[in-house]
Amino acid sequence: MNVYHVPSAPLNYYVEAIWHSAGVAPAVREKILPSVSIGMTFNFGDPSRVSTPNRARQFTDCTESWISGLRSGYCFLEVSPTIQMMSVDFKPGGAFPFLHFPLSEAHNQTISLDAIWGSFAGVVREHLYEATTVQARFSLLERLLLARLSDAQNGLDAVRHAVEAIARCHGSLSIGELSARMGLSQKQLITQFKRAVGLTPKAMARVYRFRYVLQNLDPLAAVDWAEIAHQAHYYDQSHCHKDFKAFTGHSPGEYLRLRREAHIENPEHAQYLNHLPAG
Repeated sequence: MNVYHVPSAPLNYYVEAIWHSAGVAPAVREKILPSVSIGMTFNFGDPSRVSTPNRARQFTDCTESWISGLRSGYCFLEVSPTIQMMSVDFKPGGAFPFLHFPLSEAHNQTISLDAIWGSFAGVVREHLYEATTVQARFSLLERLLLARLSDAQNGLDAVRHAVEAIARCHGSLSIGELSARMGLSQKQLITQFKRAVGLTPKAMARVYRFRYVLQNLDPLAAVDWAEIAHQAHYYDQSHCHKDFKAFTGHSPGEYLRLRREAHIENPEHAQYLNHLPAG
C-alpha cells in the first residue's frame, strides 16, 4: 500500500512528495523510465537491486538508504515480493540544498546515502524505523530533512525559474531564448543546471516533453501517433519514436501494449508513468 504525503512549508518548496510503501510489491522487477525528480529512499525490508540495460549489466545493491540520480535512459529495479520503505521525490533543483554536492555526479547513478551524509544517513533510517505509525514517520522525516537543509541557495532561484519555464512549455522551448531571457549565457545556464539539477537544460526539456506524451496517452484507446508528436512539438514523428526507444527501450506500439497490460492487471499502479513491468 502506498501512502502519499505532501510536506508542509518550507519543505514543500524543495520536495514534491514523500511516499510510504508497505506490503506486496506490484511487481518484483520493473523498468524505471527517466524522471525529473531525484529520489531518496529509506529501506526497512530486504535489499533492492538497480541494473543497467547495457551489455555490461552493472548492478547496484540498495540495502538501507540511497539516492537515485536523474537518468538519460531507463534502468531496471528488482525488489523483494514484500516491501517496506519511504521515498522522497525532490522537485527539480530541490535536492541540492540537502545533498551539498554537484548533482551531475549522480547522473545515471544510484548512490548509497552513507556516501553523502555519512553516519547521519543511518541515524535517520534508524529513527524512521522505530516510529510507530506512518504519520509519525512522515512528521519525523520532515524534521530530519529540515535539519539537513543548508543555505546553499546561490543560483538556485534562477534554476528553479528556468525549470518552471521548461515545465510550462512541456519541454518545447529554445534553451538559447531561455538563457537570454534570464540574462545568462547558455554556458552559465548549463553549468548551474548540472550543479543544482543534474542534467543540462536541453536534456531536462527532452524528459519533460516525453513525459507530456505519456501523460496524454490513453492506454485503452486508439492512438494517433502523428497527432501526439505534433501536440508535443516534436520535429516529426520519427523524433518522437526515437525518444520512446531511448527512454523506454520499446517502440511506441510496444510501449502502449505494455501500458495496456499493466492497466488491466493493476489499474492503480499503472498511473505511475515512470514504472513499467519488466517481467
